[in-house]
Amino acid sequence: MMQRLFYNLILSSLLFLNLGLVQAVEAPDALIKETTEKMLAALDKQSEALKQDPALVYGLVSNIVLPHFDFIRMSRSVLAKNWNTASREQKLGFVRAFRTLMVRTYAVALLEYTNQKVHIQPVKMKAGDKKVSVRMEVLQAGKPPVIVNYRLNLKKKGWKVYDVTVDGISLTTNYRTSFASEINQNGLDALIARLEKRNKKAEG
Repeated sequence: MMQRLFYNLILSSLLFLNLGLVQAVEAPDALIKETTEKMLAALDKQSEALKQDPALVYGLVSNIVLPHFDFIRMSRSVLAKNWNTASREQKLGFVRAFRTLMVRTYAVALLEYTNQKVHIQPVKMKAGDKKVSVRMEVLQAGKPPVIVNYRLNLKKKGWKVYDVTVDGISLTTNYRTSFASEINQNGLDALIARLEKRNKKAEG
């Protein structure tokens, strides 16, 4: 059950990856709708190329995801108290490894994308709000909709995603629980080394 929920979490995140900048002061829900449509159109356009060369998806995910997710904040949330005791080198190493892990995980889910439809609910926010949660319903034929909530923070360069939840399951909380146990047993350096090894193996 948890594995399926986590897969839905990753897959649903693919529907909204490119958050753009805020110079135009576009409402978050309108921004999500616009960029989701662009993302779906790009997937459709490149579907044949991806069938021929699935590795192309890594570049696609890297170009779309990396500039618009706050991986430092996500890493800090995932490591929790271990972030405060980590050295600068450990923090940088974990952020790099975690970011690459997300790219690889998103890429695998992206290859299994099957044209789900989405419905985005209007966002209620006040002028000057720096944080917002955007609710999206991912519609699936013959199944209940998957409820996705994107948590965004307004920064100088625009809105950045710092967490995604699907049916109440948080991406950062899921990794925090998993990694905390591993750190307690083997230490942070061992976790970073394992993630780096896993990422290199995924590269082939």
